[in-house]
Amino acid sequence: MKRIATALVAAAMGASALSAAPALAETAPDDAVSIESIKVTPDPVVIRGHDDVAVTATVQTVGAEDVKFDFEPTGRGGQPDCNPCPGAAKSSSGDWKTWEKTIVLDRRDPDGDWVVYVEATGKDGKAVKAKAYFSVKHVAAKPPYRGPRATRIEGFDASPEPVKKGRKLTLDGKLSAARCHNDWWWDGNVFVVGGDRCRDDYRWSSWRWLGWQEIKVYFHPAHGGKWQYVDTIETNPDGTFYTKIPAYWSGTWKVVFEGSRGLYGSSASDYVKVVR
Repeated sequence: MKRIATALVAAAMGASALSAAPALAETAPDDAVSIESIKVTPDPVVIRGHDDVAVTATVQTVGAEDVKFDFEPTGRGGQPDCNPCPGAAKSSSGDWKTWEKTIVLDRRDPDGDWVVYVEATGKDGKAVKAKAYFSVKHVAAKPPYRGPRATRIEGFDASPEPVKKGRKLTLDGKLSAARCHNDWWWDGNVFVVGGDRCRDDYRWSSWRWLGWQEIKVYFHPAHGGKWQYVDTIETNPDGTFYTKIPAYWSGTWKVVFEGSRGLYGSSASDYVKVVR
């Protein structure tokens, strides 16, 4: 049998004085010992990769002075909990106690049905036994994501708006890269779990400026046509960027970071109306 040493805790569930009323016929003698219930948590036991999982058996007894536990794997099935246990006494003595024992299972322990055997000994040395079953399952651990980090362009603005024809527009913003934690990622539009980009949430990740990166500027006229390349600028050490460009037609201005090794691309846009 698999035995792992841990502290054995006995906590009195509370005692009450014997009732002055005559005992019922089905009531067990005051010195009788019984195992009332056994509960195993967690059940099922899920072991992920190289993780360790603590498994606790909690036993309620009446009239017990000592309780012994044994855990072992078994190919047999059974009820997950012994509650109530077969042959549990209907005691009115109030001599209830709760006992616990915890073992630790890991990747070396087998899958399948496990059983915990419990033996409770009373004041007179008599012992009773019971058992309960639980299941163990191994799950492959998901490897941490090592791919590119998300980026974003914050606060992009083309101003003033509207602008007079031929006057210069100021385009500015800030490029940031995600600092990732765990497997929460952000794909630029929605939150995903186990995806391929950082989650945009202060609880899981933060964003840090990204300096010395190229930002390309494009323009799309409101009257139609294709995106037109206008200029390439570079972010400052703190991730900010700034440029001035003459405006001749109403339309949409877009700045694009095309990404690089270890970084995803990102973009932002702003519409500006040109007046005479």
